[in-house]
Amino acid sequence: MLEPHRSATDGLTPLRSGRKSYEVFEQISDFIRAGSFAVGEKLPPERDLASIFQTSRQTIREALYRAELVGLIEVRHGAGSFVVSASPREPAGEPLDDLIRREVHRAAEFFEIRRVLEGWCARQAAKMATRSDLAALKAPLDAMKKLDVTDERWEANDIAFHAALAQATGNPLAIRMMQVLRAGFAAFYRLKRFIPSREEQRVIWRHHYDIYDGVRRKDPGAARQALIDHMDFVERKLDESLSDI
Repeated sequence: MLEPHRSATDGLTPLRSGRKSYEVFEQISDFIRAGSFAVGEKLPPERDLASIFQTSRQTIREALYRAELVGLIEVRHGAGSFVVSASPREPAGEPLDDLIRREVHRAAEFFEIRRVLEGWCARQAAKMATRSDLAALKAPLDAMKKLDVTDERWEANDIAFHAALAQATGNPLAIRMMQVLRAGFAAFYRLKRFIPSREEQRVIWRHHYDIYDGVRRKDPGAARQALIDHMDFVERKLDESLSDI
């Protein structure tokens, strides 16, 4: 099954510029449109794409998120990424993270959307979470405790935590809406100039732990409030740093 992948990827080239995830997205999109990756075909694993493009797996994930958002691929948990269409459902237009860069003055509105959606997710997760959901929340939480916030693995685990929170609701609409917002999370990571002090990093981690703990204790109010406290803190810090851009 992997043999077509090896021939299909021959034309993919390593990256040169700074907009790495967008370049990966563009090359994969071109290959899908040209039929090199056929509808129904599974894309190579992230690690193989990272090797081909000579970039990080996080960059590959961001590119795949873009392709998923415009309907070219479907990411199936535990199975991989599959081509579902040779063309976008609608014109790709401006990628979400580029839109956020251009509309950076609307950052407060982005956080309002997150408060409403993720606040609901936190409350619902506290009611619905299973043992496996709690484990999915705990794993990135444990990883983040050992990492520095400047490490790219922190970002990957942070995003995984919020995705697991949506997953724990058991609501497909909430899960899908969080998938759409993931590109926005990555955009703000790249935009920020704020590098937390050790104390501030501990505060950020504690926010995540408090969200998890509220879910674990089946306390919807506590889980939601911990989420709101986290959003308030991050928005305030980002506002301080973005004011310099």
